Amino acid sequence: MRTLLFTVLFLFTGFPLFSQQEGVPANEDIVAEYEDLFTAEEPLCLTLKFDITAFKNTKHQDVYHDAVMVKMVNDDLQVTHPVQIKARETIRQKFCAMPPMWLKIGTSGIKTDSLQDVFRMNMILPCKNADQYEPYVLREYLAYRIYNIITPLSYRVRLVRLSIIDTGKGNEVTEEWAFLQEPDELMSQRLKAKNIMDNELTMSNLNPKAINSMSMFQYMIGNADYSVTGRHNLKIMALNLGKPSGFLPVPYDFDYSGLVNTDYAVPAEPLGTSSIRERYYLGPCRPEQVHQETIQKLAQFEDEIMEHIKDFEYLDDEEKDDMIGYLDSYFKESRESWFIDRKIAPTCR
Repeated sequence: MRTLLFTVLFLFTGFPLFSQQEGVPANEDIVAEYEDLFTAEEPLCLTLKFDITAFKNTKHQDVYHDAVMVKMVNDDLQVTHPVQIKARETIRQKFCAMPPMWLKIGTSGIKTDSLQDVFRMNMILPCKNADQYEPYVLREYLAYRIYNIITPLSYRVRLVRLSIIDTGKGNEVTEEWAFLQEPDELMSQRLKAKNIMDNELTMSNLNPKAINSMSMFQYMIGNADYSVTGRHNLKIMALNLGKPSGFLPVPYDFDYSGLVNTDYAVPAEPLGTSSIRERYYLGPCRPEQVHQETIQKLAQFEDEIMEHIKDFEYLDDEEKDDMIGYLDSYFKESRESWFIDRKIAPTCR
């Protein structure tokens, strides 16, 4: 069985990652190994034990299920934490056997200053138990990483090689790719910002450069499944800079984008598009010069984005070629003289 692993979630520089069992000494090697939870490149190897059937049967309910996280420190020592899991309220609940889940760690006895205010973490897993769904997770993970390249005002993510032990089926073990999304509390600490809960904000309230870049990024990856009003698939942050900076949009959930290209994603009827691969600009209307500045900002990251996908070893070449081809179509069109008049101006808000 693959190494059991979950305390990785709880290590940051200088702090114990897990609450120690009685008589268990602190392990500095484990602390050092996981101090860069959302900056290290290698995947985490995690194991989570829970009843899969019970989880699926209540995915539409506001119900937490007991689960167990375990970390093998060495051959003679393992540390175990009781946690709870619950399906996230996303559109994926409708058709996914395994929608994204909340990992409730706030009552698991974790003793670390850096996570003392973190109540839960978001984990994205394959939607269904079929080979075609695992690449979707990897493609969505890469969408997050692309936005990390463009701006630090983004959610960091960590790839996970996940072992699930199904306690409802005689401890049957499955392995799959998943990823963790940076908790809001940690992003707020990193950015020195706070989450704004006002659902009535509009694009006019947001920092102009931030909403321009975010909107063009969403267009680039073919994602129209977001909105500022109501904060659909967006968090709004305010930097603690001591001076006005405007509110800052931070997007998430890219499974409805053309770049990820899931089989369950359908275009929104009001947009009049025939496929999620068809791009549709939902950003603010700006003077042509401002749009050009935003386009040029994204263009400077083109090579880095393409290389990041090419170098990603966990996705096969056919999937990577499709992602590269889709992004290349945006970059080529964005250099055309007609691009703003034909693709941006007609649908801007």
